[in-house]
Amino acid sequence: MSFSETLQRIVDCVEGGAGAVILGIDGIIIERYTQDTNSGLDLELIATELSALLSRSMHTASDTGLGDLREMMFATDLMTFLLRPITAEYFLLFGINPGGNIGRARFELRKAQLALEAEFAI
Repeated sequence: MSFSETLQRIVDCVEGGAGAVILGIDGIIIERYTQDTNSGLDLELIATELSALLSRSMHTASDTGLGDLREMMFATDLMTFLLRPITAEYFLLFGINPGGNIGRARFELRKAQLALEAEFAI
């Protein structure tokens, strides 16, 4: 399954799913899929800003002896974002509209992470 197909499956399976992205820790998008292209969702800007937050959070977890960061959630009035590392340098970002099924999103994101780990292994 291609990266695009994987992201589309995640978004389509989750009630309230708005978009999903595979990106590097530097904020550069590898692949993306959005449910509604007219939604005004600026995934590039969001991904860049959240990648900086994710990078710092990963270092904090490691530096304090808590281990590796496995998941992060960023909730706002208009959207909730789930972030899940695929490797130390690539991660998944998933946007959910208000009222969306966060539990199902976490489940689908975990499945996608496991599937993508093999693709990103060096």
